[in-house]
Amino acid sequence: GEQIVAQYFPGTTLQFGDAARPYNRVLLSQPSSQSRYRCGTSRYFDGYFGDVISNGGFRVLDESKANAEIGRATPGAKWQFVASNGVVEAWSSNTATPTLVGTFTSVAVVPLDPGNPLRFVQKDQLDGRPGFYRGNLRFTNLGNTLRAINAVSYDDYVRGVISFEMPNTWAAEALKAQAYAARSYAYASYRGVARDYDVSDDQADQCYAGVTAEGPRTDLAVALTAGKIVTWNNAPVKTYFASSSGGYTKDFGCWGTRVVRSASGTWICTPDASQPFLAAVPDPADRLVSAPANPRASWSVTFNSSQIANAVICAGGPNIGVLQGVDVTNRFPVDVGHAVSIRFYGSAANADVRAESIQSCLGLRSTMLKLAPF
Repeated sequence: GEQIVAQYFPGTTLQFGDAARPYNRVLLSQPSSQSRYRCGTSRYFDGYFGDVISNGGFRVLDESKANAEIGRATPGAKWQFVASNGVVEAWSSNTATPTLVGTFTSVAVVPLDPGNPLRFVQKDQLDGRPGFYRGNLRFTNLGNTLRAINAVSYDDYVRGVISFEMPNTWAAEALKAQAYAARSYAYASYRGVARDYDVSDDQADQCYAGVTAEGPRTDLAVALTAGKIVTWNNAPVKTYFASSSGGYTKDFGCWGTRVVRSASGTWICTPDASQPFLAAVPDPADRLVSAPANPRASWSVTFNSSQIANAVICAGGPNIGVLQGVDVTNRFPVDVGHAVSIRFYGSAANADVRAESIQSCLGLRSTMLKLAPF
């Protein structure tokens, strides 16, 4: 695991995180887990009420009053939290008849026994597995929908990530590397008081399914890497990762708007000297893994001239007319890396547009591509 991290994030070191920051805040409600980013069997939640159960019981706290206790759920009893009229209603089902305990701006639900995690029923998996979450749950009212956030230790968070981002049958060292990456990404995403959560539970950040994702092999990977994060100059690194690189990772300087026009008019990458650990590095093993283990390792698509012309316009270029040729030689690193820009030759005009723009307009899986004769 350590060697894998060193390969993909060159120059970094592994250190223990700050003990003063004990937990991660994960958004479980909309826009998290929306259909565009759904992770496996994870369920999208945008409702106005949520049900919580725990076999060990739990306390309900009023966050606006220094976490004063509102009430307690007996083991197996359900409480319901409802977003209504700008507040959160707390309903107890300790008895046969549900009782409105009160209305609050924000409530925290804390298990009496941490070994018996909280079940957020509306986040049960699509395949029926119950939506258990370690740590605490926090509910607020956002436009009369229930906003749900899971405050969970970093290690327990990683237990809920690994198998939803990587097959749990992979080699032990790969699972350890994923544990380092998942923990470091979350740690570097900390927003403090600027926002009420740090990461979402989907691919906008990392797929997280709570207890559902746990298992012996992934739990061992978490235990063997416990508390450690990837750092650069003693600061946490946001350890981006992807399912497939195409054989070379993409330099941070080649992401999005960091690709700019040079004085000569050529599109170039602008590497960030403050983040050299996000450099393009060779990934030869990626090309050795094919479907079904990695369905994105190799792919092909076909477009006609009209589709290409429309994509060029979509990417900010002119109407090239009938396609006559394509040039994808502008790569970083030169000859081996991802395409930086793509030049199109047409009957009406030529165009040189950013590769990421064409990727978006055509729905391509990557900018690591090559052309077949046409």
